[in-house]
Amino acid sequence: MHIRIFSLLFLFISLFANAQKEITVNYNDTPLSEVLKDIETNTGILFSFAPEVILNQKVTLTKKITIKDLFVQIEQQTGLNFERISDQQVIITKEVTICGYVIDANTKTSVAYADVILDEKNYTTTDEKGYFAFNNLPYTKSSVTLKFNLIGYQNTEIPLKTGTNCPTIELQSQINELNEVVVLGYVTSGIDRKKDGSISVDSKRLGILPGLVSPDISQSIQLIPGISTLDESATGIQIRGGSPDQNLILYDDIKLFNTGYFYGMFSLFNPFATQKATIFRSGTSASYGDRISGIIDISSGDIIPKKTEGGFEIDGLSVNGYIKTPLSDKLAVYAFARRSYSDIVETPTYNSYEDKIFTNFGVAQDVNGNVLLLETDDDFSPDSSNNDFSFADVNSKIIYKPNDKNTLAVSGLYTRNRLDFDFLGGDELVIDSLKTQNKGLSFKWNHISNEKQQEKLTAYYSEYNSFYQNNEIKDETGDNIPELAEINIRKNDILDVGVNFTSTTQIKDFQKLTLGYQFSYTDLDILLSKENPVDAELEQSIQDDENYKNALFGEYTISFANKGFINGGLRFVHYSSLNEFLIEPRVNFEYPLSKTLRFKTAIERRNQPISQLVEFNHTELRLENELWRLSDDGQFPLLTSNQISGGLLYQSKNITIDADAYYKELDGLTTFTNGFSNPLENLENGESTIKGLDVLLKYKYNNYKVWAGYTYNDITFKFPNLEDTPDRFPGNNDITHQFRISNTLQLKNWQFSLGWQYRSGKPITPVNSYTIEIDADGENAGVVDFGAVNSDRLPDFHRLDASILHDFKINLGSKKLNAQFGLSFLNIYNRVKPLNLIYKAERKPLDDGGIAIPGTTGSNPDELEVILEQVIQRFSLGFTPNAVFRIQF
Repeated sequence: MHIRIFSLLFLFISLFANAQKEITVNYNDTPLSEVLKDIETNTGILFSFAPEVILNQKVTLTKKITIKDLFVQIEQQTGLNFERISDQQVIITKEVTICGYVIDANTKTSVAYADVILDEKNYTTTDEKGYFAFNNLPYTKSSVTLKFNLIGYQNTEIPLKTGTNCPTIELQSQINELNEVVVLGYVTSGIDRKKDGSISVDSKRLGILPGLVSPDISQSIQLIPGISTLDESATGIQIRGGSPDQNLILYDDIKLFNTGYFYGMFSLFNPFATQKATIFRSGTSASYGDRISGIIDISSGDIIPKKTEGGFEIDGLSVNGYIKTPLSDKLAVYAFARRSYSDIVETPTYNSYEDKIFTNFGVAQDVNGNVLLLETDDDFSPDSSNNDFSFADVNSKIIYKPNDKNTLAVSGLYTRNRLDFDFLGGDELVIDSLKTQNKGLSFKWNHISNEKQQEKLTAYYSEYNSFYQNNEIKDETGDNIPELAEINIRKNDILDVGVNFTSTTQIKDFQKLTLGYQFSYTDLDILLSKENPVDAELEQSIQDDENYKNALFGEYTISFANKGFINGGLRFVHYSSLNEFLIEPRVNFEYPLSKTLRFKTAIERRNQPISQLVEFNHTELRLENELWRLSDDGQFPLLTSNQISGGLLYQSKNITIDADAYYKELDGLTTFTNGFSNPLENLENGESTIKGLDVLLKYKYNNYKVWAGYTYNDITFKFPNLEDTPDRFPGNNDITHQFRISNTLQLKNWQFSLGWQYRSGKPITPVNSYTIEIDADGENAGVVDFGAVNSDRLPDFHRLDASILHDFKINLGSKKLNAQFGLSFLNIYNRVKPLNLIYKAERKPLDDGGIAIPGTTGSNPDELEVILEQVIQRFSLGFTPNAVFRIQF
């Protein structure tokens, strides 16, 4: 033991003495190679270095100096690093920069946001100009090998010499990615416009947006002209005049029938789990079917990371975390989980949404401004009510790439939304309960047969369950003993499974043929139940429907060298619930008129065999009241749409101007699927015409961006069998004018965003007159006379929003974590206005003799009068703050 301690002490003393030993040097512009040989001779120290490191380096120094100080002097004169790894060993390196420009091998245009990997510790991405750089790297080799990865391009490895100028690297595109981006940062960074007219959203690159602290897909796409909501929700998305149920929404090829929590105010898409999204407003590929409006196709990604990645965030509503880890260079696992915590702690963010959801009352007036004296839920208050809300979601994915020609992925999804609500109004206790959930599983296999042939096989399982129960507890007998007076149940279950196969053939360099087959089975159940336990009365309606779909589709695409293209597609589909064979032709064409100006047009016919109906009779209207229903050959017709659009796109270095006009004809609408503000007792069929114009103007100057979007809509309905209605009247979702302007500014690690939006009010049916009379049971009844359908409008809506994000690092020993803190503010000036108005009414006979309250008139006992029972108003969101803290590694 003593010998060992003595040896260590001797070694330390030797090292210290050697470091302090002085030698005399006399160098005058002496080549470094000679200096190193001289030091080796006088001290016995050995140097390791690459010859290129010391090339052309010279030293000037004359003095008596220690070895340690000598190395410091040489470092200062040459810029090299002298690392002493032992008493007799020194490694000489220099810091270099490895850089380059990445371009598309075919189009010679810059390739942005490609992953560039040097080793496990050094990786980066290209910027908007395709530039990348690794700075201050130790020079240990004369050359390195860089790896380049980007979806749509072949994985490439390129050897580069260190210390050279920035070369240009060409990437070869894969055959399934001819639709390259033509407008990078179409609205803001991360939202790009592709050549076929679709919009690509990349959550990883998504810039700050006004009023948002997380890159939520559902909220982010509402910045695009032609995409909006009537109720400020994340899920009530309308695309070019179509209702939300007319949008096809896919997550990793899983078809979804519900995409929101808490009345749709929050999106069920975990921001960490939504890497990419493709949105079609028009010009839809023939591979998409079953919906007549927009397409939202979301992917969680399919990249095998080089190292384990993860993150965590907490905002004013939920906590969220994820991890992506490679099990090998061919296998990776993703896992994402999120849960709300409002059932534990209520934040100002949640309280603002709570006020919006549960504040349903307000002053209702007739056309003359007289206040209507009817029930408005004004007996509800936070003191007399309770609510318990929570949501949770889990996503996972396994990716396996056995070789360059095959990629297999299995993805799973589970979401749950629960809300229990009760309030005491007078002698009545109302209890509402809603539970919704989505379950999904998908399998995908991409196979590259050869350079010109590729196949894709997907299979999916999707299940949606919604259960709503409303209990009313009253003192019916007056003996102060509350009894369960009424039970309302509404249940909607959907099971959907399917298989899709697609084959893509590159006939020539710019000609592509796509063929495919799709099969799906849908089973849909509806239960409506109303029970009066006191009188032992029960009313039930049960629907159990199913549909088999078989579809063949084909597309032929010719791409021009100038990024123009023409695509012609046909879709042949058979729905068993209709026993009908349908043909859907589609044409999409874009052509550059110059380097900065493109002409575009699209024509398509589409069909939809499933839609939502609005059910009023078994709900207190505090909870979601939409039910999915399959089309049949009777009451619920097939939805069909014929669409044409066209416009011009101007794109220069800093300016983007996009204008698109469109015209749609929709058939197969019903009075129960479009949310009229006044109750319509009979199920009637109708049609709609939509005329619209979308305009986008974006300007970018250095780190500042401003974009403005405007949408004009003229939506009219025609229901021939509705009494006392004009031939055509404004549609329920006819928002004539919509305008939004947003600004973003980035200053180093800070991002700022400010946005203002405005839109016209929603059409409503006015009340011409309202009188109080006696019904057949001897009770007061409010007899209402409605005006022309949708002949009035709610007030205009506008709102100012802002966001701030700050990026910083958290040091954990030798490891640094990327962190971000953000604040957002919705409706800064707290302007609250009604966004929707619904009347609850039914037809009842009045008492013989027409006994009326003074000031009113009697009625004929043989007539059924419209008795107005209640008015429900939905208001806009008030001032809503939010905050987020996020870390990633």
